[in-house]
Amino acid sequence: MKIIITGAAGFLGRETVFSALRRGFDVVAVVHETEVFLPPSVRRVKADLTDVPAVQSLVLQEFPDAIVNCAGVTSVAEADRDHERAEKLNAALPRTLAMLANHISGRLVHVSTDMVFDGDKGRYEHTDMPLPRNLYAQTKLLGERETLKFGKANAAVVRTTLLSGNSPSGAKSLHERLFAAWAKGEKTPLFAEEIRQPVSVSNLADALVEICERPNLSGVYHWAGGEKLSRFEIGERIARHFGLPAEDLIEKTTYEQVGGNARSRPRDLSLILHPLSGKLKTRVQNFDEILSETVVPAGCEAWYEKMTGRKTVRRLVKGRDF
Repeated sequence: MKIIITGAAGFLGRETVFSALRRGFDVVAVVHETEVFLPPSVRRVKADLTDVPAVQSLVLQEFPDAIVNCAGVTSVAEADRDHERAEKLNAALPRTLAMLANHISGRLVHVSTDMVFDGDKGRYEHTDMPLPRNLYAQTKLLGERETLKFGKANAAVVRTTLLSGNSPSGAKSLHERLFAAWAKGEKTPLFAEEIRQPVSVSNLADALVEICERPNLSGVYHWAGGEKLSRFEIGERIARHFGLPAEDLIEKTTYEQVGGNARSRPRDLSLILHPLSGKLKTRVQNFDEILSETVVPAGCEAWYEKMTGRKTVRRLVKGRDF
């Protein structure tokens, strides 16, 4: 089975490449300019995904059985800085890929976000009405609609949440961003009322690739970890997992204390994972399982050893050196 993975140099895209390889796929990894290690068995293709003719040429030439779209503008701040690029990658690209996938009768699995919801209710079902609060979420919602409209029965949208794991840069995931601040001597303010459902990036990648193998799975689904936690609870659990003093590193903060734009942030973006959780062999993980995959980020070893007295050792994680 041949699979095209867009955004293959990114945090999720790279993990999806490894997941597809483990399942025996012939992998075509689409990257832009970023250099990142990928196994020799992977065919790396450089492409500008905002260039529609280039995307059309790539897909029609490769004629894949499936496409996993991990590419996109991935943050609120980045979307606000460059509206045009956000629209091209988060909305126009999914439309192009959906049309192409439908044309070649291939599968398309498109990655979206829990932020399409306003966060007022929590425990969102895949059938709940989205209500995005910012430009980033608006473009992601438009990408969902374009995927389903043009991809038809060949397309699936997977909404997900905060990614945990070990990124190539050491600066992408939950614990890596916290470690970077802590190592600088910063006490991190984390909201007590902002609820999310962190997911392991490798677990999410496995779910995306498995969906490619299931032609009966189309429409919108949710995938995340099994525990809903506040930002503050997430930080506490990370600190304690690594033997660090949470009380010295984390400050519990509320929207009321901060005021201003904080009050407009989505509060509870927890997701109900049914029906997808009952259809996949990939298992939903609890947060302790997710944390067990993480390592001390590169560049933070000396600070960590000073704080805990523990020596850090680079180790192999699913065949990669971290």
